[in-house]
Amino acid sequence: MDRKRLWILSLAAGVLIAGALGYWGYQQYTVRQRLETALSNKYYRALYDLTDNVQNMEVLLSKSLVAGTPEAQSTIFMELWQRAMAAQANLNQLPVTDAVTGRTAKFLTQVGDYAHSLLQRTAGGEPATDQQWETLNRLYRQSADLNLALHDMERRIADGRLYLNELVREGGRTLSRQGPRLANANFQEIEKHMETFPTLIYDGPFSEHLEKATPRGLTGKNISTEEARRRALAMVEGRGGYAVERVGEVRGKIPSYVVELRPQSGNKGGKVTVAITRQGGHLNWMTCDRRVGNPALSIDRARQKALDYLNSLGFKNMVPVYYEHQNGLAIFNFAATQERVILYPDQVKVTVAMDNGQILGVEASNYLMNHTSRELPRPRISVEEARQKLNPRLKEVKGGRLALIPEPPDREKLTYEFQGLLDKDLFLIYIDALDGSEARVLRVVRNPEGVLTL
Repeated sequence: MDRKRLWILSLAAGVLIAGALGYWGYQQYTVRQRLETALSNKYYRALYDLTDNVQNMEVLLSKSLVAGTPEAQSTIFMELWQRAMAAQANLNQLPVTDAVTGRTAKFLTQVGDYAHSLLQRTAGGEPATDQQWETLNRLYRQSADLNLALHDMERRIADGRLYLNELVREGGRTLSRQGPRLANANFQEIEKHMETFPTLIYDGPFSEHLEKATPRGLTGKNISTEEARRRALAMVEGRGGYAVERVGEVRGKIPSYVVELRPQSGNKGGKVTVAITRQGGHLNWMTCDRRVGNPALSIDRARQKALDYLNSLGFKNMVPVYYEHQNGLAIFNFAATQERVILYPDQVKVTVAMDNGQILGVEASNYLMNHTSRELPRPRISVEEARQKLNPRLKEVKGGRLALIPEPPDREKLTYEFQGLLDKDLFLIYIDALDGSEARVLRVVRNPEGVLTL
């Protein structure tokens, strides 16, 4: 009996020890998995930040080619220098060796150093020379190649064909066995783009700017909850097929009632949420969660639907400025006008379903924050004089309409808006209508999804 009892106790002790070791091993495995996940996320964040900074470098380099004054060039070179240094820091965080990324790192350093040297020159009032312009043009083309390669890496990650964390986790054996699908091989491809480099860039312009401290577009008295319910129903297309489900409130710079509407029987329009401003009962924003079918409308027809909807709500004198088309939705930016001057701070965004033209979303907060009747100054220079201020390298220059643009931190500037081409790139250039200085340069990106500016 004693021998049997001893055997049972030994077995129990062994089981406990094995269980403890198993639990400890599981804990260690869990901790390791968490650390690997955190490390992997760090690598992916560094790659995404690198891609973002290189994309902005490309845009800034393209802007430097058309900026016409030392003041405008100085601003561009300052940001270009900062973006290049940030991209270099992002590259250093990736789990690849200096031997693999040497030329890419050298390129980023050269862009930063060159931008800094030109910043010192233009800050003293001296414009970039023709030779320096040619160097900037070469840098621009090289940055475009790097930008494309980095975006290709992002697509490989999204498709599950690229794993940055395996460079550290698996070590040399994995690299020799699976190198073609890992980051080293991808960066080696990027390095090939760098070999030829000699030693040594929405949703529409001005849609994101500093808002006023208080909304200037709100008019009228405060409304009640019941009035908010009534107005929310009136602002939804096919309102006869909706019923109010609940009403809440949100605070902030534009205090609003949030009205949730559910479709009634037979209505396939989707659930709608509408924010109605407490003061005046204006539409602040609206969303609809309906699934969109196959597109059946043209962009022109969808744009007219959006404009008609804005007119029905009292948004008068609005003109379309830019749009984006993706996933069966057309998103239009409209700006208010006054005395034929486009007011870019006063924008409304409207989302239209391309299958049947239903209004699925509205964002009017910029308009409500900024819209008011302004005392617009009279231009001191003519449109012909403003055109003479443009960089002579621009081709097929068009436009010249007056536009009011936001000027940080909280001012606005009256400008002439021009379009011009440099090679195949389209730019918007804004010339101050009062003193003729170059107020802003934007690069226009056209693709099958729409028109964006950078």
